[in-house]
Amino acid sequence: MIYSLIICAGRQSRFKTDLPKALVDIGGETLLSKNIRAMSPYCDNIYVVCSKENQHFFDYADKIVLDSGKGSGDAVWQALERLDIKDGDTCFVMWGDSLQQPAIFERLVNEYKGNTIIPTVYEENPYVQIIPNGNEGVEIKFSKFNEDITSGYHDLSVFYCNANELLYNLRKFRAKITDKQGKYLHKHGNEMEFLDVFNETDIKTSLLVLNSYKVFSFNTIEELNSLIKPE
Repeated sequence: MIYSLIICAGRQSRFKTDLPKALVDIGGETLLSKNIRAMSPYCDNIYVVCSKENQHFFDYADKIVLDSGKGSGDAVWQALERLDIKDGDTCFVMWGDSLQQPAIFERLVNEYKGNTIIPTVYEENPYVQIIPNGNEGVEIKFSKFNEDITSGYHDLSVFYCNANELLYNLRKFRAKITDKQGKYLHKHGNEMEFLDVFNETDIKTSLLVLNSYKVFSFNTIEELNSLIKPE
């Protein structure tokens, strides 16, 4: 089985609107609908991962509803725990505020050889920098946490993973940062950040460099408007 998790459970405080970013209109169609249509030929089951607070926006979609506010990694972990994952199952994980083209899903399925694949592009000042460590792993640095970012590879907001291996490593990461009261203690905001699973575990990872691929993701209305403005 190939699953897809579209993560739409964030609080989107920077977007300054009650409408989830995944539901903004792009050329007469919601961003979410465009993504579902693009990935449908390559997935068996597509789930919108949303929060109890915003689930009413997604009544038309297959959804996994969870308690949010504990980080993107916690959201992915909760979602995977709800699925009946079997050996050999794979899954896409993607952020709901990014637009993906069908070609990227086809490429990831064709390139998959057992390791998690992170599609990337090279940027001068990436928001997140992904650094291969030469041992089937990566190091990830975050500008939002004032880490030492240099020009390098940035993820494309979509990941393709062995579902069992990802769940195993998320459990491992979660156990590592959970205190006796069940709260997360981590240098990155005391949350379970999804990308930190690659820093905190030995999950096997490969980069797929797609320098010709156009990045389409946003955090604010201003960023969205700059992306969809006419040429």
